[in-house]
Amino acid sequence: MNTFKIIPTVDSSIACATVSDETLTPLDVYSPAEYVVNDINCVISQMLSPDTSIDEALTVMRLSNRKSTLYIGMDSKLLGVISGFTLVSRVVLMVAKRKGVARADLTVADVMSLTYKMPALRKSQVHRACIGDIKQTMESLGEAHIQVLDENNKICGLISSTDISRVLHEPVYINATAHSFKDFFDVMHEHEELI
Repeated sequence: MNTFKIIPTVDSSIACATVSDETLTPLDVYSPAEYVVNDINCVISQMLSPDTSIDEALTVMRLSNRKSTLYIGMDSKLLGVISGFTLVSRVVLMVAKRKGVARADLTVADVMSLTYKMPALRKSQVHRACIGDIKQTMESLGEAHIQVLDENNKICGLISSTDISRVLHEPVYINATAHSFKDFFDVMHEHEELI
């Protein structure tokens, strides 16, 4: 027995073909920060497995028309984030050299930004902030991704510097920062770059 109903349609000739000015307004640094937050529910539905190869991730990005960020996780648990820029940068080659493997053998897990290492902002702070505040915070922290936490300390969103750069049509300058003695040692003694 079919329990679904047919929904009546309306005459499409009465529809207004113009878009409201509100949707056409370009975003700027003074626009509300909520415009650049990726809802965690949307993120979960777009996740890749951590064992996805770099080339497969690039193919997924190209075919899904996603130009900025891919999310990595398992069983609806977000493990990390990777930007399209990272996938095509020399970071991939540096990680391959460091691990002693070929570039083709790397997975997204090898080069992703881990969520547990990501800084976080409270949702209430984001609601009071503008895009410029978020951009300034990311640049000062040297972080390309920031989590947004709800009042129960659960992740409810993510902000990516590549998304901010895309909406503002200007770069977000993320400089790698040494966060540990090992980072300092690797740069000074081993002559390695920070990743």
